[in-house]
This record gives sequence, structure tokens and C-alpha cells, in this order.
Amino acid sequence: MSEHSQSSLFNEGQVTLPEGYQDRSVNIFTQPGADAPAFNISRDTLNAGENLSAYINRQLVLMEKHLKGWKQSERHAVVLGDNLLQGENVHASYLRDGKRIWQQQAVFNTHDAHILVFTMTSATTLTDRDSDLFLSLLGSFRLHA
Repeated sequence: MSEHSQSSLFNEGQVTLPEGYQDRSVNIFTQPGADAPAFNISRDTLNAGENLSAYINRQLVLMEKHLKGWKQSERHAVVLGDNLLQGENVHASYLRDGKRIWQQQAVFNTHDAHILVFTMTSATTLTDRDSDLFLSLLGSFRLHA
């Protein structure tokens, strides 16, 4: 493994990525058979010289351009884990196959230019209970030892 290679750890194991590869994996968590929101965790990177707020602004422009009926309703500060990281939470909805989908995303810069995005998505309006579940998920985050 060269000094530029990196390990990628996932539930089933770990691999060493070839030099220059970036982790763009997505983890999706659902509750089968229930009318409950789905959670996913995805990864991205900042552009050179970009900060977290500029990254989110750029992503919001892309979503408005590419997602039909995009409506952003909130944007506020949020924390990950036991106050490990400060990030931003964005609430929005959009149309998919003519039906409105609601989501909230919490975005964090974990280190260097690595971005971690937590998303909760639902085919029904998100409730306070759903928001509490999302905040609980974020609060449960722990770094690998």
C-alpha cells in the first residue's frame, strides 16, 4: 500500500483502494414494511478553496436545477455525535414521479476536504417525531477508535 492509498472500512470488511480513488459510497437504512423515513449516509469532497457553507450553497443550486419542484424550507446549524462536529441541516422537498418527497440533510466536514452527508427521506411530510429520530441518529455518531 503506497502512502497515497487509503483503506475503506464497511460493514462486511475493509479494502485498500488504489492510489487516487475517493470514497463516494452510500449507506442506505430502511425499515422494511413500515411507513417510516429512510436514512442514508453519503460521502463527497470539497472543491479546492471551498468551505462547508459554500459546498452546501453549490449543492443547493444543483438540487434546485435538477430536482423538479424543489422547495427549501429551513437551513440551520446542527451537531454530529457528542458535539464532535458542527454542520448544517437543510430541510426541503421535491417532486418524484409527480409525488412530493420530503427530506432533511445534515452536512459535515469531517476532516481535510471530506464531507459526510446524512439524509432522511420520506414520502410523507416529516413530523417532529421524524426530526427527533434524525437528531438521535446524528447524536449517536462515534468516530472509529
